Amino acid sequence: MVVRSIGIPASLCRDLGIGTYLLTPHVLRTVLDADVARPRSPEGHKGTYGHVLTVGGSRTMSGAGLLASRAALRAGCGLVTWALPASLVLPLSGAAPEVMLAPATGEESGGYWDEASAERVLELAKTRDVLAVGPGLGRFEGDTGWLRKLWEGWDGPMVVDADALNMLSSADVVDAWKVRPAATVLTPHPGEMSRLLGISTAEVQRDRIGVATEYADRYGVTLVLKGARTIVASPDGSAYINTTGTSGMATGGTGDVLTGIIAGLLAQGYSGPGAAALGVWLHGRAGEEAARRRGHPASILAGDVIDAL
Repeated sequence: MVVRSIGIPASLCRDLGIGTYLLTPHVLRTVLDADVARPRSPEGHKGTYGHVLTVGGSRTMSGAGLLASRAALRAGCGLVTWALPASLVLPLSGAAPEVMLAPATGEESGGYWDEASAERVLELAKTRDVLAVGPGLGRFEGDTGWLRKLWEGWDGPMVVDADALNMLSSADVVDAWKVRPAATVLTPHPGEMSRLLGISTAEVQRDRIGVATEYADRYGVTLVLKGARTIVASPDGSAYINTTGTSGMATGGTGDVLTGIIAGLLAQGYSGPGAAALGVWLHGRAGEEAARRRGHPASILAGDVIDAL
């Protein structure tokens, strides 16, 4: 099979206002101002590259918050604090020596989140640059109201994933929520996207670009619709189709890794669409490298993707 140009000039796409791009290093650099080389200042220090607050992990899913936190650091941010239920702090101390731990609930919560913890999270966020909310969070009484407090009470960049997306889909009046002034990135897989829209997964998959761009435009967010060809939809109506990745990434925890990567890039000053698109591209490339190192894509674990970044 030979793939060749049939002579349609690139200028025609620009003239017609076509806003759908194949995600390549060239497009990342020229359209999104996101260089895959990620140059760093020789005079930089840990404060230069931002501070992520990961909000996630619970008694039965603590690994998700750990993966997201480690991935944020591998993406190049300077500092990561992981907010988690108080009773998990001691057992997880040292699991990732580079990550700071902060209790966000009382000991009585038993390793799970509660509605009252929102105020503690907002207090922690005052000295951080980005919130990454959702990995391993679980569901709890009052959780949709809990998420709304973070959504409206935090005015910095935010990545929303996993159970936080399910909380968002449970809200009856999301349209009434305050429009966030800072970059907001949602990272649903097709099942989560179906719940956000109240349609079937099959309907989502039939029109992935249309579904993603419509949601991004309606709510003013960057929407990362995960899958074999992840779609990154910007609030300005443009969409980017990723070309990196491998079948071996279909394993638990790789979505948490992507959340951490995007949060780490946001902390370094990338725009919402830029961080999401570069994060998706790097995530896929790391998956390819992990498969090469392991010798077979079926052997990849989520932690292997972090190590390959």
